[in-house]
Amino acid sequence: MLKNFVLDALLTAILLVGKEILAFLPNFEIVTLVLMVITLSLNLKDSLLIGFSFATVENLLYGIGLYTFSYYLVWFLIIIITYGLKDFLKNEYRAAFLSLLFGLLFDLPFSLPYFLMGMEVGTAYLLNGLFFSIVHAICNFLLALFLFMPLRKLFWRLAK
Repeated sequence: MLKNFVLDALLTAILLVGKEILAFLPNFEIVTLVLMVITLSLNLKDSLLIGFSFATVENLLYGIGLYTFSYYLVWFLIIIITYGLKDFLKNEYRAAFLSLLFGLLFDLPFSLPYFLMGMEVGTAYLLNGLFFSIVHAICNFLLALFLFMPLRKLFWRLAK
């Protein structure tokens, strides 16, 4: 129990440090890939706890706003979808494709409050960020293509 708690805290810290180190690069983030590898390496409960802890600390650092619910939702969805596709994600090409989709669809949960204001407002929000979503998707794809298998192997070794 204590071992799992320490591991979850350490992995949350790794996510936070990874995000902050790359924060100066717009839409270039390692969190999606690392969360995918964590989810494929641990059980669903620990993965969700790490995602929740990461989102909570991010909200404490940057403040709570309209995006808060969506921030939790996006990481939970990435974890749940990755966990559901555990048997499918056997190589870097499949992981890269899924990462690409995550990057393209990342803004969708964040658009939900805007769609509540009207279809035009939500659509405008998504279209306004389309270029950045494409950049996000391409970066996710490339990161997963080159780092998925090395990170998987590292987690397998550490798990033993």
